[in-house]
Amino acid sequence: MERAVAYVRVSTKNKAQLHSYEFQYEYWKESISNNTKYEFKGMYADYGISGKLLLKRPQLLQLMEDAKNNKFDVVFTKSVSRFSRNTMELLDMVRTLREYGIRVFFEKENIDTSNLSSELYLTIAASIAENDLNSYSKNVKWSYIKRFQKGIPWYSDRLLGYKVDFQNNTLEIIPEEAEVVKEIFDLYIKGYGYTQIAKILEKEQRTNTKGKVKWTMASIRYIINNERYTGDAMCQKTINNYSEKKINKGEQTKYYVEGAHESIISKDVFNRVQEIKESRRQRFNIKKERPPIYPFTHKVYCGVCGAKFNHKINHTNKPYRTDIWMCAQKSHLGSTVCRNTAIKDSVLKEKFIEAYNEFVETKPERSDEQTIKKELERLIRAENELKALNINGMLEQEDYNSEVEVIRKQIEILNKELSKYLMRDIKKKDMIKIKEFDESKVDKFIKQIIINQYTVEFIFINGISIKKEYTNGKAGNKKGWNK
Repeated sequence: MERAVAYVRVSTKNKAQLHSYEFQYEYWKESISNNTKYEFKGMYADYGISGKLLLKRPQLLQLMEDAKNNKFDVVFTKSVSRFSRNTMELLDMVRTLREYGIRVFFEKENIDTSNLSSELYLTIAASIAENDLNSYSKNVKWSYIKRFQKGIPWYSDRLLGYKVDFQNNTLEIIPEEAEVVKEIFDLYIKGYGYTQIAKILEKEQRTNTKGKVKWTMASIRYIINNERYTGDAMCQKTINNYSEKKINKGEQTKYYVEGAHESIISKDVFNRVQEIKESRRQRFNIKKERPPIYPFTHKVYCGVCGAKFNHKINHTNKPYRTDIWMCAQKSHLGSTVCRNTAIKDSVLKEKFIEAYNEFVETKPERSDEQTIKKELERLIRAENELKALNINGMLEQEDYNSEVEVIRKQIEILNKELSKYLMRDIKKKDMIKIKEFDESKVDKFIKQIIINQYTVEFIFINGISIKKEYTNGKAGNKKGWNK
């Protein structure tokens, strides 16, 4: 007897969807419980959540975690679109579940993933669902643009100093928060920088939009640059391309609406701040030389807060000068923001030698190159199968064109990734142990380095991770350190 669970999801919280949600819940509970082949082990239900991305569906994430812990054998769901509207994400989940020995049954499409030949049909069904969502998304974007052209902005994001009046589609001032906004602009005009303003607000116990006494350079910069505090609104600052959101750098038209809502800051004050900001930027660019590139630059990250680790020099021009790597957040805002430890450059190089030699000794068979080539082969087979289905009249021309387009885009992306890997020019002679630090090995073999408290993790290009504990030894300014 197989242990069975079901997954249900509805996209919105209106009454019609509520009925669908309740119906699905009762339907699967009854049908699984009444089938002697299965033992009903429970339900996973995401309510009022889009099927666009896995990360935004907590119950599906829980299902994947429970699958890893072998809590069931089969998952039932109404249709492919209920499980996921993202083709690649769906296939990844199904393959992962298959590795755990778990099959998924999609009732509407009559697809059982225990049958390996089902993957092609699953790809087709998922792509159709994804295309449907893209069409809907385009219609929504079209309606927004028509609003912008008429001078009607759209408010959705929480903004310090304002709350959104959804009924009238405008912003209402929150007086106590508006005072914080005014203080930020005032402090900037008086000559304070982002970091200094953040520290002042924390000292005064000023809270942010989440009600927490925590301020960052990014949050201050966002407020300083936001024209909405003048009562105006720049529409379409960002572009939503289905699963990603990026800054609009001219790819699409922006629409500026004046007097869209009540202002907190006058335009004179706002413009004065922009002038000061530009003046500071120019002074900085004149005096500041481009920072040097070190072997580990852009590869080291903080395992505590996620920020980059930057190279710093302690005690410049002193006998006990020390090169270190330190969390950028901690460096700017202090240990109240991040309590991670720094690491001496010499120690990081020493630990790299140890990790690299261990990596070479294991003689890893798997590589990014091999993985990409296998995936390319799979996609080419899938494209050939689609051609056969189309020729035999089993797949409509329109559906064929859309599916082939998806596959060819994936092939293009993988070919680019493969070319990046091959550019590293890794040969067998490179896979030898080293006694001294070799900068070229870092660029060729290391994808990322993560620093936690006295632990450094080296992630190699083929996904292998090697952790090393470290200590910085004696303090650099202690007598006898350099002997």
